[in-house]
Amino acid sequence: MAPSDLAPLNATRPLNINEISKRAEAFSFNPDIPLTSWLRTANTLNQEGRIYLQDGNFGQAYFLYFRYLHLLLNYLSSHPDAKSQEGKRALNEINKSIPDIVTNLEKIRPIIRREYDEWSASEARRQQQQRRADRIKSPSTYEEYTVQDPALSSSNRILDAGDNQDLAVELARNEIRRRDANRKATRRTNVPPGEEQTRRTAGFWDNWTDDLANRQAEEEELFRRQMESTRRELDRSDIPQKESRLPVTQGHSSYRYPSITKSQPIQYEALQPYRKPSPSPQPPRPPKEGIAQELEPRPSYMPDPLTPELPGEDPIYRERNFLLPTPPPKEHEDPPIPPKVLEDPPLPPKKQQRLTFKPAAYLESGEPIRSIFLPSQLRRQFLSIASENTKRGLEMCGILCGTAVNNALFVRCLLIPEQNCTSDTCETENEGSMFEYCMNEDLLVLGWIHTHPTQTCFMSSRDLHTQAGYQVMLPESIAIVCAPKFQPSYGIFRLTHPPGLDHILNCKQSATFHPHSVDNLYTKAQHPPGHVYETDRLEFYVHDLRPGARNNAVQHKNF
Repeated sequence: MAPSDLAPLNATRPLNINEISKRAEAFSFNPDIPLTSWLRTANTLNQEGRIYLQDGNFGQAYFLYFRYLHLLLNYLSSHPDAKSQEGKRALNEINKSIPDIVTNLEKIRPIIRREYDEWSASEARRQQQQRRADRIKSPSTYEEYTVQDPALSSSNRILDAGDNQDLAVELARNEIRRRDANRKATRRTNVPPGEEQTRRTAGFWDNWTDDLANRQAEEEELFRRQMESTRRELDRSDIPQKESRLPVTQGHSSYRYPSITKSQPIQYEALQPYRKPSPSPQPPRPPKEGIAQELEPRPSYMPDPLTPELPGEDPIYRERNFLLPTPPPKEHEDPPIPPKVLEDPPLPPKKQQRLTFKPAAYLESGEPIRSIFLPSQLRRQFLSIASENTKRGLEMCGILCGTAVNNALFVRCLLIPEQNCTSDTCETENEGSMFEYCMNEDLLVLGWIHTHPTQTCFMSSRDLHTQAGYQVMLPESIAIVCAPKFQPSYGIFRLTHPPGLDHILNCKQSATFHPHSVDNLYTKAQHPPGHVYETDRLEFYVHDLRPGARNNAVQHKNF
């Protein structure tokens, strides 16, 4: 990796309020999808919006909150399932969040407008030059989407997560610990679970500038350390090549490094030892009111500004007529007054510029998808939990939960739900407890993992329908299939879009296994060429929701 690969990218410009709002409204609502799936989609949007708000990415937070509000007010109330008793109760519960969402949108709106106005004032000329260049050179896929993505505003420093995996994981670890500490502090105040998330979001506005400034300084330091480490590794990799071309004498190298003049420290007047100041001319005093100017006494070393000194004039005469009365001598001489140290003027506040990771891959439609970082030991831990089912030829599933940090997704929890397992299927049960746990722990559902104890590693027709339920909520959602008795023993997949996701959502067949008339329904998601990175430096924990399961607080550390 060359040093230039580490250089951050800059987005074209921030989006204004109208552009973000129109983009948030541009999604396809399918009433054939059950209301429960749309409610989960709404909860995911709400959670993501809060995460991006706390992350300081106001454009993306506004986008997610606006889409959440648009979905609730314009679509869910007209869903066919909304007329049922259970649907009415669920809608009444989720509609309680609307006032908080509106409040957050009102507070975010002036921030976005200010950023856009600042950009418009300072970048108008550059934008004109960019438009001229765009007419000559066609933009890449990344450049085409950058101007439409609220998460990639010009106020952020944009990096490639694949080229900076260690930095991404380190930032995520620090941010996850900070969020956990804040959540525990909120719970210590005995806040009811239903109000906990509102309290955390509302408290964000009290000190959001200080919080973002502190996290920005932390990101800058981590980024600087990674840059230095990478450059040192590159320098070390170049040394053997240079030495192989140079003759080496015994005990000494023939290479001579260029000499650099030793820098001299800057000498400040305040740091020099005190010396008694020599008399220097001082400005004349202003004349006092009611006293003639010629009677105003002046020091002997100050010439009269109105009467020029004549040649041959006796200076003693001037001194005798204009000196002030001499003060009586002091018994002890006062110590010399040290020179006054001038304080530096306060620096202007530094413009907030946080790190943001650009999309890792693109859907078949051209829509970008964020990076997902997956703990490399999670699959082994899941297989250990599922081993009893595997021995009996029964499938088993787990839910991949995590969070978003700097526009990248990080799996940090393996959630084992209540489930009904057979040799060909595993169906989750009591999903309400699963999503309640995710809401209380600020976890996003990023996909699922399941076993094929008697089949090879592939996505069955039943798996495709299950994956569609996850991917309609989150385009980055993944499915991990484990087939321990076959090779390959596992795979990481996602539905294509198009045609896979659209075809599966419109499929009306109810049989457990059924054919589909379209090929290319799913594809691999592991990088390359996908958006999933496996890392051994990311912590995760297991939480088992099955009746009688014992959970411990020990995290699995892979580093």
